[in-house]
Amino acid sequence: MAKGNSSTIYLVGLIFAILVSMGLLFACYQLNEDLSKQKNIITGLENEVKKEKDSRLQVRSELHTSRELLKGDRTSEVRRDWAEDLYLKDANKELQGIVNGQWVATEAELNEIKDQKIKQIWTDLKGYPFKTRPYKTFPEVIKSYRDTLKVAVQILPLLRYGRGQALEQVDALRKDIRKVKTEKQAEIDEASKRHQREVEGLLAEIRGKDKELTRVRGEKDNVQKHFVQQKKDHDLEKARLENSRMQLQERIRQLVKKKTKSFTEYSEPDAMVVHAEPALGYVWINLGHNHGLRRNIRFQVYRFVKGGRQQVKGVIEVRRIEDDMAQCAILEDQQVRDPITGKVITVPDKNDPVVKGDLIRNPYFDKEEQKVFVFLGSKLQNRYYNLGEIKRRITEAGGRVDAKVSTATHFVVLLSEGDEDFQIQYDRAAQFGVIFMREDELMEYLGRR
Repeated sequence: MAKGNSSTIYLVGLIFAILVSMGLLFACYQLNEDLSKQKNIITGLENEVKKEKDSRLQVRSELHTSRELLKGDRTSEVRRDWAEDLYLKDANKELQGIVNGQWVATEAELNEIKDQKIKQIWTDLKGYPFKTRPYKTFPEVIKSYRDTLKVAVQILPLLRYGRGQALEQVDALRKDIRKVKTEKQAEIDEASKRHQREVEGLLAEIRGKDKELTRVRGEKDNVQKHFVQQKKDHDLEKARLENSRMQLQERIRQLVKKKTKSFTEYSEPDAMVVHAEPALGYVWINLGHNHGLRRNIRFQVYRFVKGGRQQVKGVIEVRRIEDDMAQCAILEDQQVRDPITGKVITVPDKNDPVVKGDLIRNPYFDKEEQKVFVFLGSKLQNRYYNLGEIKRRITEAGGRVDAKVSTATHFVVLLSEGDEDFQIQYDRAAQFGVIFMREDELMEYLGRR
């Protein structure tokens, strides 16, 4: 170990001596060259005497600086790059070539270095950030290179060893990859053979299926011929039945043909007024919680006059409900259609107020069963509700809205712009004896016109 250290010290001293010698030789050569040029200029060109004097002063200044650097007693700072350009350019270039090659430590390798001083020097050496570091003496420049060489001597073998281990791991991985590739290729070959056997089996099965398909197609042709003949017989029978159906339908139309029922003519009263206070603006009716009554439901008040005709007297709205009675407000200035004349009138009439015994009705309220509505048409005339809102109001009041007329339908509301199904549904409602309502009649019970 001592012998190894002596050899290292000797090597470093030798390198140092070579570097110093190179620097001195370079300086002497530069001085001699400058002096020769100055002598030639002084001898040949008297008009450049002043320039020659300035050059000699510059050379003397550089010589003085170099001597102070060598002696180590200079007090001002000198940039390292200047000293390297002047003395150590070639040596520095070779050293940087070594450092910046494959032996630059990675981040992981730097973390493994325990000596913080060596780690710092190596980090500085990697990026070479200290090229502008100021030096006062040439011995400081030499010391910096000596520290660099010391670090290189210690860390390069570690890096070489690490690279060697990495190469061994790469070789091992390559062997593993080749082994895996060989195994996978064998599996692929086996799978290919198995697939080929399966394909051959499927081809044999397909050939068998083709024979079966040929047989089935023959049977299909025979069945199709028989089906064509049956279809001809069926079409003939269908024509006979259609003719008979049309005759029966015409007969039914003649039998069931009658006048359609309007709401005002055929609606039954839901209850009656049992107490009236028209001056105070309220009445009591014989409906309550027991009959499924809800607040804000409106009823039309009417009575029968001479000849069995109906006369609308007012509109009331449920405000307070008890078990079998309810208090209702008499609404002022309500526009309704007179069932006798068909004109729009304003109720109530002060000369004909709502009194005890008057009848009340609402198309979507029934104390016995749920009323079912069907709307025919698609366009509404009122400006207050759309079709969805009207259906929601009917549902909230206890009724139900269906899309098609059926035997369960109670009321059909006629709208404008009916589609192709309008007439079919209208005829069906007439046959079933369903009560028809106009849009304005329904709007009266919703509180709008």
